[in-house]
Amino acid sequence: MNPFDFPFLQRGFAAVALLAPLLGALSHLVVARRLAFLSTALGQAALTGLTLGLALGEPISAPYGGMFGFCLLAALAMVWLKRRSALPADTLIGVFVAFTLGLSICLLVAVTQRFNVHQIEALMFGSLLTVTAGDLALLAALLVLAGLFLARRWNALLQDSVAPATTPMAAGERTRLDYLFVLLLTATIVASLKIVGALLVEAWVVIPAAAARQVARSLRQQVAWSIALALLGGFAGLLLSTWFTVPTGGAVVLALAVLFVVCTALGALRGGAQRRGR
Repeated sequence: MNPFDFPFLQRGFAAVALLAPLLGALSHLVVARRLAFLSTALGQAALTGLTLGLALGEPISAPYGGMFGFCLLAALAMVWLKRRSALPADTLIGVFVAFTLGLSICLLVAVTQRFNVHQIEALMFGSLLTVTAGDLALLAALLVLAGLFLARRWNALLQDSVAPATTPMAAGERTRLDYLFVLLLTATIVASLKIVGALLVEAWVVIPAAAARQVARSLRQQVAWSIALALLGGFAGLLLSTWFTVPTGGAVVLALAVLFVVCTALGALRGGAQRRGR
């Protein structure tokens, strides 16, 4: 049987085609701005928002309100504290991760009394079966809005990420840009949960850019490689999850990890060849 005859797989591939380019572009900025740990915290916050929304009566088929609301509050609070606290940023984010994980575990006990635990697992680890036409419409709208924002502010974001000390930008503008980027990252992470899951979303946000840095020779190439690797890892993960009946999120992460190893090996081989040529 042709796997593409199944509507759920068609929706899964459409979701990856919409989401992976955005994640690939954001991945480069996340790594450049040293926000990899923040994406982990947002994934944990999404799980907490999921259980909180379900506990308050939100339908399990569309739990975006609780996830986005709690993630947004957590992200804004982390950025606000990071800009005002003397503690290192990773320490503050670690406190949030511990808090949200503890809260989600407590709420999960109450939620599983009303819902089947396997329904919640689909959002924790990702599942093709949960992607709906409404999710695709949401991803398309997010892609358009994010594309407009990045097209207008890409240079400012990139300069502030790579060389903030030399970027001619007022303090208020830099603060506003920081909040807007975190807002976009939060919305993208929440939208991707049905594919890759709350506990594994960090990999799709970080690995493409980390792998791209091993093979790219310029910033432009890093962005292009990051987007291409996000797409390739997403499509490969979907096929693997279909062939071997494993969670979609885990299969996507494994595919991205293999791509990272391949890119690292290629980068090492090229570096060795360059040294021998000298």
